[in-house]
Amino acid sequence: MVDDITDEDLGQMVLVYNKVLVIKSSGLILFFKQEFDEDLNRKKWVLYEEFEIRGFIYHIKGNVRLQVTSDDKIYFFLIDQETLEVSLQNTMLNHMGATQMMFGKMVKYCVTYKTNERAFDIYKQKQLHGFRVPILHENLERGGLIEIKRMNVFFMFKLDKIRVFDSLTLKQIDEHQVKLLPSVTREPNEIIGFVKSKSEK
Repeated sequence: MVDDITDEDLGQMVLVYNKVLVIKSSGLILFFKQEFDEDLNRKKWVLYEEFEIRGFIYHIKGNVRLQVTSDDKIYFFLIDQETLEVSLQNTMLNHMGATQMMFGKMVKYCVTYKTNERAFDIYKQKQLHGFRVPILHENLERGGLIEIKRMNVFFMFKLDKIRVFDSLTLKQIDEHQVKLLPSVTREPNEIIGFVKSKSEK
């Protein structure tokens, strides 16, 4: 069976789950799946997703992720085995300058290499990082947060205190006590909100 599935120039091809055909084109990564064509009375390959990335594809049976290595970044894609929906899970900088990055089934080791180099590098996973790190362990109920991108800081308020954190290191760099009016009820007065002016956006 022969099909003309696309007019794009086709390069590297990878078949994932025996259901999704991933193809490297000029400046594009194309995802094809088979759908039933009533006119032909059979299934044919149909383009259903594409990403504007110029890079090399890698996938190994047993690994749920598919990698695309470009000059400056490495993209990690997940393909749902049931719906075949493609999602970008993560992106990392290609600080190694690698042409290709290969992970094994256990995702403990990866091999990177660059075209025309005599050797290759092997990396081992040092730790698992979900990029969700608590910077405070206290109860922040009824607190609030505002980020000032121009200053690379964010402000957090709770009760009568305003704390200032560095947006990059997430470390507290300052704290201000706000003098509020005396309370006339059983509940103490507290900060209930604040806003930033348009000039600070």
